[in-house]
Amino acid sequence: MSDLSLYEASRKSTGVAYLFWFFLGLIGAHRFYTRAGRTGWWMLLLHAGGWLLLAAAFWTHSEATTQTYDTAFGIGQMTEITTVGSGGPLALIGRTMRSLAWLWWLIDLFLVPGLVRRFNQRLAAGLGMRG
Repeated sequence: MSDLSLYEASRKSTGVAYLFWFFLGLIGAHRFYTRAGRTGWWMLLLHAGGWLLLAAAFWTHSEATTQTYDTAFGIGQMTEITTVGSGGPLALIGRTMRSLAWLWWLIDLFLVPGLVRRFNQRLAAGLGMRG
């Protein structure tokens, strides 16, 4: 297989990178696609970690109450889960992490072509082609 054929088979597409950015960008899929994996892991950590902290804040700052009431069909029960306050520092950190992930995702709208171009240039250089 010639270098040009290998390059064409292995190069990344800006359109595909934008699809990854749009649908899975908050978890860094477009960065994994363009082999910018280190920053992809940071995006994944910010987004998923933010959700985990929000969930932890919800469960540690919530209370469940069960109410019994009479209905036309008999006695019924309803369980209501309410949060106390805004979730405390865990929720604040979780919201901040997710906000940073969203901001990074929006900035990447403009950075995706450069990520693809850098990958393709490294690929060409690795194959001994002139870029």
